[in-house]
Amino acid sequence: MARLLAAVGVLITTLAAALGALFTVAPDLKPCFGESSADFTGAPVFPGVRFHDHLVRSGGRREDLASEPNPLGAEIRFSYRTSGLRNWKLNITWSLVEIERDGTLGAVVPGQDRAIATIVTPTTCSESGGQDLFLPTPDRHKRYRAILELYRDSSLTDRLDLTETVIFRG
Repeated sequence: MARLLAAVGVLITTLAAALGALFTVAPDLKPCFGESSADFTGAPVFPGVRFHDHLVRSGGRREDLASEPNPLGAEIRFSYRTSGLRNWKLNITWSLVEIERDGTLGAVVPGQDRAIATIVTPTTCSESGGQDLFLPTPDRHKRYRAILELYRDSSLTDRLDLTETVIFRG
């Protein structure tokens, strides 16, 4: 019996070492444990931004933008974190909502409802990141709020998180 227990112990130790080595060489094979979640960790707004300036900050070259429209809008620099969602294609959408004179939410701006901002695919079990998003604002005299939503997939039916920005002027 002792010999059998010793053999089982050696087998378990060898298997654990082999899995450890495999996960070191190929970490994407290691399963994610625990619950899955995703949430926004911040979304500051910078109103009064020109589209060309946003593109230049994102790596564009000003000389390549001369023929592109240059509307005024707002830049949102959102951050997020994920856990247990490695290799999932997470859709981030945005909506632009008008703010009424009394400070309540108004209508969603036509054509700016649940527009896809980006799709992120975490490559590790726990990850954080962020991006800059340009939103055209149709009327610089109105006040707006942007709604960012993070979905588990492209069907936009399994929302993982939602955040609202501060109110800003177009």
